[in-house]
Amino acid sequence: MCKKLNKILSASVVALSISLLPSVVIASDMPERGPIPFASYDKNSDGFISEIEFNNVHTERMQERADSGRMMRNAGNAPEFSEFDANKDGKLTQTELETTQNAKMQERVKQGMGAGRN
Repeated sequence: MCKKLNKILSASVVALSISLLPSVVIASDMPERGPIPFASYDKNSDGFISEIEFNNVHTERMQERADSGRMMRNAGNAPEFSEFDANKDGKLTQTELETTQNAKMQERVKQGMGAGRN
């Protein structure tokens, strides 16, 4: 009876660990602060960021911040996909993303907000 209970308990621990793994993996590839890397946006690894991927990652980051009790300063001013899509083809390249991220960080520095603040 005790061996059976140990097997059930062990199986439950393994199942719980496996079920938590995706959320740990998702959380680990997104920085707490600063710009989100291209790979974190490109969920399907096709080399581009779709508007859906872009919006999902922003929603995910905002949810993580809300869940951790962080202040949601400027949440209403979050950049839109169209601000990054320089050639208006409906998808972002790594260059488009990084160019716009850098420009936005420079704007914030000029406004006195400092680099990397969110």
